Amino acid sequence: MGDKFTEGLFMSFIDDAERIILGDTVGDDVPLVSYTIREKSSPKPQQRETPLDALYNEASSCHACTGYESRSIFVRPIVKKEPKVLFIAPYPEGSVIFSPESLKIFRAWWKLSLLLEEGEWALTTLVKCPVPGFDRTFCDACRSILRTEMAEISPEAMILLGHDTASYMLGKSENMEALRQKRFVVNHIPVFVTYSPRDYIQDPSLKKAIWSDMLFIRRQIGTEDRSS
Repeated sequence: MGDKFTEGLFMSFIDDAERIILGDTVGDDVPLVSYTIREKSSPKPQQRETPLDALYNEASSCHACTGYESRSIFVRPIVKKEPKVLFIAPYPEGSVIFSPESLKIFRAWWKLSLLLEEGEWALTTLVKCPVPGFDRTFCDACRSILRTEMAEISPEAMILLGHDTASYMLGKSENMEALRQKRFVVNHIPVFVTYSPRDYIQDPSLKKAIWSDMLFIRRQIGTEDRSS
């Protein structure tokens, strides 16, 4: 009853407005017009924000270190659904985690060398903002973000790319030869060390060593029986 009354009142307001506009206040010369009130369509449900989305949205305005001063973009990690392996690089190469050249090498590593499927890997960095070079101060400022990533992603294994990443994550000062092809544990997660794509670009002679690392890691994460 209330809805019908409101609708009729609304229609009369519209008719009165038309009469006034046309200069006919009596309403003798203006034909009645029928109107249809359509129900307002329900808005599409918004996609629920994940804990990692919330983390990155908050981190994108972080001022915990001086790295933000040159930040023009916050480089979001590549996170797959329930990844088997989490790769960790030291810091973004510009506005992306890897330059096109580094990305091409990285694709070959996870797909052809470790025999991982598309949804079985994720990629993040110690430092989230583009910075000129490795600095432990930057890493310390982003440490809580990385801890949350590790807890939310919960990978079966982590691969540390490059000496800077390995040294910081493991708290060890040994050279790469002493860190490669060994199994470490961080927060109950098995950890392995190899060179970064940038290392290979700067020194292609590392190809044999990197391939040897891939074979070792492949055995450790249980993908060696997959056909390449």
